[in-house]
Amino acid sequence: MAPSGVMTEDDRYRTSTQYRLWSYTPQSLHALRTTTNQLAADRVREAVQRVREMKSSEDVSGTDSRSASVAPEGTVDCLTVEEELKLIAFYCRQTLQLGDHLNVPTEVKSTAIQYIKRFYITNSIMTYSPADILKTALFFATKTENHYFRLTKFAEAMSKTKPEDILASEFLLTQGLRFTFDVRHPFRALEGAVMEIRAMTSGQIEGGPLLGLGKRAYAAHGLAKNYLKTSALLTDVYFHFTPSQIMMASLMIADRELIQLYLSTKFTSDGENMAQKILETLEKCAEMLQTVEPTSGASPAERKEASTLGKKLRKCRNPEKIDLVSLQRAKREGEDGLDEKVVKKRKMEREQSAKEADDLFGPSIKKE
Repeated sequence: MAPSGVMTEDDRYRTSTQYRLWSYTPQSLHALRTTTNQLAADRVREAVQRVREMKSSEDVSGTDSRSASVAPEGTVDCLTVEEELKLIAFYCRQTLQLGDHLNVPTEVKSTAIQYIKRFYITNSIMTYSPADILKTALFFATKTENHYFRLTKFAEAMSKTKPEDILASEFLLTQGLRFTFDVRHPFRALEGAVMEIRAMTSGQIEGGPLLGLGKRAYAAHGLAKNYLKTSALLTDVYFHFTPSQIMMASLMIADRELIQLYLSTKFTSDGENMAQKILETLEKCAEMLQTVEPTSGASPAERKEASTLGKKLRKCRNPEKIDLVSLQRAKREGEDGLDEKVVKKRKMEREQSAKEADDLFGPSIKKE
C-alpha cells in the first residue's frame, strides 16, 4: 500500500484523459456507436436528397457539379453498426501494415489505431472515409510519440497521396479526439512485469513458487507481446480496461498457471477477495483479447467481407463530405471572396484583441 499522500500508479492513471474521457462500459460504448450510426444514416439520406435536387436543377440549367455526380441512385442502403466496426477493424489492420511500410515504432502504430477507434465513436465511416483518416492519424501519432517524420516525405511514401490529403482531415480528427492526444499503452508495463518475474524465477528476489520457471517466463513474454501489438489494438480493451489489466490479461493467455503463481506472491491470505476480483477482471479482458487472432494481416475471409462492405460503403457515402481537400480549400478561400474592407476590419480587430491580451493591466478604459 502506498504511503499516505503518495499517488499510486492507479491514482495517476485516473487523472489521465484516457480514463476520464475514453473509458466506457460495453453497453455505453455500443449505445454511442448506435447513435452515431443512426445520425450518420439520416444525414446521408438527407444529403443524397439535396444532391439529387441540385442535379435536377443543374440538368435544366446545363451546369454540373462533382457532388451531384457521386450521388448514388435508388434507395440508400446504409451500413449497420456491426458492418462499420468490421470495416474499421480492417482499416486498423491496414494502419499496422502502413506503419510497417514506413518503419515506425510499435507505439506510433498503436497510438494511430487508438486515434482511429476514438474518432469513429462519434463519427461514421459513411461521413468520413477511414482511408483518409488513417493517414492523418498515423501522421499525428508520429508527432505525439516523438518520432519526427517530415510531411512531404510521409506523403511520398504512400501512393497517390499529397501533403494536402493528409492535412485535409487534420482539424476533423483533432475535434473527434476532443483535443486529447495522450494514449496510455501496456507495453512498458509488460516489460516491467516480466523483468520482475524473471528476477523471481532466478532467485534474485524472493519468488517462492516461481523459482526455476525462467524458460516459461521467456515464452510467455513473447506471446503476450504479440497479443498487445495486435489483438489489444483491434479489440475494444483500451476502452474497458487499464493498461496494467490489459498487460496481465495477455500474460494470462500466454501462461495462466505462471501468472496465477505470480499474483499469489502479491497477496496475503487476508487479500484473497481482492485477488479473486482481479482474476475475474483479467478473465474478462483475456476473453476479449482472444476474440481476435494475434496477427496483423486480415484473413482471406475477412478480406472478402471487407471488399463486399467496401462496395456497400461506396453507395452510402455522404456525397457532401467525399472531397475533404476541396472542402478545406473552399473554407480557406472563403475570406478571399469577401470585400477588402471587411477583411481589413477583421484583421484590425484581431490585432487589437492580441494587443489588449498582452497588456498586463488589460484593455484601456474607454472615456465617455
